[in-house]
Amino acid sequence: MSALRVLALALAFVSLAACEGEKKAIEEDLPATRATKARADTQQIARAVQLYQATFGTLPSSLDALTRAEVVGGVAGGPFLASIPAPPAGWTPYRYEKTGAQGFTVSTAGGGVTVTAP
Repeated sequence: MSALRVLALALAFVSLAACEGEKKAIEEDLPATRATKARADTQQIARAVQLYQATFGTLPSSLDALTRAEVVGGVAGGPFLASIPAPPAGWTPYRYEKTGAQGFTVSTAGGGVTVTAP
């Protein structure tokens, strides 16, 4: 076998290995990265809701209330977030739900995973 053929075969194997690495990144690493971002975002939003609640003594009416200055009961505060983060590609928009007078959840879902905070 000529040196040129050996070199061509070696390059083909290297290319195949690179393709397998890209496939792994798409199938495993990318979804894990998206889930990590979703977890970080829901925790950040939940902390902003808690800060709003500590400032005003009540839960915000919506996530948008976290992005603007408000006066509630004579108390001024905010904004608590510059903007609501965009969810990872393929994930649902962040959902805020009150659970009773003082409880709440922030959630999103994608790739067969649901992330909820706090």
